[in-house]
Amino acid sequence: MKIQIILFVILLSNSYAVAQKIRVVDQDNSSVFNVAVFNADKSKSAVSNAEGMVDLSIFADSTQLLFQHPSYQHRSLVKWEITNDVVQLKEQVFEMTDVVVSANKWEQDVSEIPNVIVSIESESIEKNNPQTSADLLAQSGEVFVQKSQLGGGSPKIRGFSANSTLIVIDGVRMNNAIYRSGNLQNVISIDPNSIEGAEVIMGPGSVIYGSDALGGVMDFHTKRLRFNSALAGESFIRYSSANDERTGHIDIRLGSKRLSSFSSFTYSSFGHLKTGGNRSENYPDFGKRPFYTTQDGLGADVLVENSNENEQIESGYEAWQMVQKFGYQASKKLQFTYGLYFSNTSDIPRYDRLTEPSNDGQGLAHAEWFYGPQTWLMHSLRAELKSESKIFDQARMVAAHQDYEEKRNDRGFGDDRLRIRTENVNVYSLNVDFDKGIPGDHSLFYGLEVLYNDVESDAIRKNINTNTITNAVTRYPNGGSQYYAGSAYASYIHRLPNFVFSGGLRFNRVGLEAKTSDPNAFFTNADRIELTNSAINGSFGTVYRGFSNQKISWNFSTGFRAPNVDDVGKVFEIDENDIIVPNQNLKPETSYNTELGWSGSKNSFTWRFTTFFTYLNDAIVRGPFQINGQDSIQIEGATRRIFAQTNVGEALIFGGSLALYYQLSKRIQANLNITETAGEERSSKQPLRHTTPVFGRFSIRYEHKKNNVELFTEFNGNRFRDDIPLTEIESKPYLYAAHSSNASQDGSPGWVTLNVRIRHQLSKNLVITSAIENIFDTHYRPYSSGISAPGRNFIIAVRGSL
Repeated sequence: MKIQIILFVILLSNSYAVAQKIRVVDQDNSSVFNVAVFNADKSKSAVSNAEGMVDLSIFADSTQLLFQHPSYQHRSLVKWEITNDVVQLKEQVFEMTDVVVSANKWEQDVSEIPNVIVSIESESIEKNNPQTSADLLAQSGEVFVQKSQLGGGSPKIRGFSANSTLIVIDGVRMNNAIYRSGNLQNVISIDPNSIEGAEVIMGPGSVIYGSDALGGVMDFHTKRLRFNSALAGESFIRYSSANDERTGHIDIRLGSKRLSSFSSFTYSSFGHLKTGGNRSENYPDFGKRPFYTTQDGLGADVLVENSNENEQIESGYEAWQMVQKFGYQASKKLQFTYGLYFSNTSDIPRYDRLTEPSNDGQGLAHAEWFYGPQTWLMHSLRAELKSESKIFDQARMVAAHQDYEEKRNDRGFGDDRLRIRTENVNVYSLNVDFDKGIPGDHSLFYGLEVLYNDVESDAIRKNINTNTITNAVTRYPNGGSQYYAGSAYASYIHRLPNFVFSGGLRFNRVGLEAKTSDPNAFFTNADRIELTNSAINGSFGTVYRGFSNQKISWNFSTGFRAPNVDDVGKVFEIDENDIIVPNQNLKPETSYNTELGWSGSKNSFTWRFTTFFTYLNDAIVRGPFQINGQDSIQIEGATRRIFAQTNVGEALIFGGSLALYYQLSKRIQANLNITETAGEERSSKQPLRHTTPVFGRFSIRYEHKKNNVELFTEFNGNRFRDDIPLTEIESKPYLYAAHSSNASQDGSPGWVTLNVRIRHQLSKNLVITSAIENIFDTHYRPYSSGISAPGRNFIIAVRGSL
């Protein structure tokens, strides 16, 4: 920590005289000619030359400057805010939109894309101060995030979650063969402080990204390398009162004509999370932590009364995250990038399990339940080539190796044996993508992907008193598992004066093999499970742009998710009464999605409305299962009901979203985002687990020179018993609220919070951000979460740059 403080001080102490001549560039760092620069009353002006250079000596250092060009978005800066003698402008291809990079893996005007794309920019990341990348997504107001523990965050997109949504970072898919159907926390391995921007593609992304992208794709981009640039960097420290968060971050960029480097490091420490104390009279005890488990002097488990029932004891943890990128500019057309990504945590308490009551209801089921340490290491090599050949204009190759280690540690109350389950997953991937412009306003995107996952699973029981170690049943087959996939895709765009048509196809071939030394571990007579599946996915969409600054879009697409090792080979106790066993007869699940959207802007008002409908066939969900005609089995001395991942037939998901933006005045803006999804399994008429109640965010922001003030609310609607799967309520009743007088309103009550955030530019190199979240100290818990959200939370962050 001393080193971090020293580096932080060094960064803040470096300041430079305000440049008199600066260069105006675009997003590719190419010079922009004929950019007009004005002061506020336009009494003084200057214009950039052919090299993008403009002389600002006529302006005082404190002057607010406006940069204008008809092909670029206007930008306003105080003169002394200009860093590295460069001002970068964003291209304005279509007045109501921006440029995104995710839809076809290449930069593309969003006005041509029939999908909804939610963009998250570096500016909003800095202002919002997310503690994790899960929080980064939630703060958009358009992605629902569930948490089973403080060190977690499982995004839900259009009724899908976990292994049915895809996480991508710098062109590499993070999803691996043991991503489960239940909620998972892998997205927090990504450091939000290293992210320059992110996009969320709503709806199936299977044509471009392959299996797992049923609900959508979360595409993160770490900060770009800068060539021909001087030393630059930033650092910050942050404190949050609700969980005693202490975070320190530093990143440094170096660049020359040929070489470039980006280094980022973040350390975070989180204490026990304090939830809000103001509860509804209908749910007076919901979310309280009346007692917790510890050990007495003789090594026996005992219950201890919690002196503060709003403090969620056993929720804190620590995290370390690093990104190192090196770039080599071989020529103007060829660039290589090597990336090293590392994330590690301390033990992370599984808070929802630690609050699970025992069978008799008089105590707790678990004395210990924690993940960790959780480790993710990735190496990637990226090559990018620009060439006006007959087969491509741009080509990109990304090869990567990821090494995951996941540990689950649990011990029943009164049991002196700690079970330790360890999973190691090595993931190898290769992506090759091409972009080709075709005369007549056509574009073609195509590519290949190859994946290989190797899974090793181990389990022991360790006596905490004698240190005696015995074998235990592994979570996945103890002989190892392999998962492999190969695919090829092509996507095409045709532009007409008022219409844009797009379509694509992808062929997928996916297989797995799971082996065990004990056939009984599969609850069959076999010693291995083998599956091979193939699928062809397609999409077709159209965008109409005949109206001024508006677009109407329609899209049809199919999705595909092949069963992975977690689906097929897992042995897992749901609770003291139920167990999940392997099902080697699983089939892939496929989706058929259609959506209709209308977006536009007029004067100071911008809107986006979307509605969608998804038909899911052979949906993979947890359900009752039988072995040899029996619905229960004896395992480790206990009788448990049998469950497995099964294909349930058909499911329907539908919903919509609304996004509004209004510029009330030059300095005041208002934003509103609302989303809702619903769905059911058709034969049982049961609700689907990962659909969400109505949720969203409303904010009013005031900006003036050095100050930015935002007043905002976040909200969830009710999700009561009839809208929650029966198996979810029955297996986890302790996670949901019990209404004091009306059982039909048991479940997840709605909530709304009021929050304020202030950003102040102290100097050219120093920014301070403060916030009060949940001002009224309301107790609330997002739907399906196992830990309650923060109560009144005071946040302060100090950020320095050079």
